[in-house]
Amino acid sequence: MNPINVPTIPLSEAIDRVTRFRDQLINQVPDTNIPRAILIPIDDLLAIVEKYATIDADGNITSTLRGVRAYFAVKEGDQALPDDVTALIVPVDKAGNDIITYPNTLQGTDDSEIYDFTKPCPDVCDPESPLFVG
Repeated sequence: MNPINVPTIPLSEAIDRVTRFRDQLINQVPDTNIPRAILIPIDDLLAIVEKYATIDADGNITSTLRGVRAYFAVKEGDQALPDDVTALIVPVDKAGNDIITYPNTLQGTDDSEIYDFTKPCPDVCDPESPLFVG
C-alpha cells in the first residue's frame, strides 16, 4: 500500500481540540446533546467522486471535484438538539464553489446535489476512542 501525503496531527492535540470544542458548547447545549462526530460512509463519498469523474481512452481518471464540503445541520423539530447534529454533504468544484444543483438535461430540471447520508454520533460512535471526550 502506498503511503498517503495528508496532514495529520498528534493524538494529544486532537484530544485538546475536541475538548475545547465541547468546553465552548457546554454552556449553550446540554452535555448529552453536544455533537461529538459524524460518520460519513465511504461508499457514499465514492459515489459522488465517481459521478464527477471521467476516464479517458488510456484509463486515466480525471475528476472535476476539489472535494466535498460538510454543512452542519439540525432537522426540523430538533432545534433543542434532543437528537443529533448531522451534516449535509455538497460536492465542491475545482474553483472551490459548492455544486448545489446538477443539470438534468433529459428532464430539463436541476436535481439537488445536497446529500444527507451522514450518521450522527452518539448513535454511531466509538465510545472507546480517546477522541470521544466525555
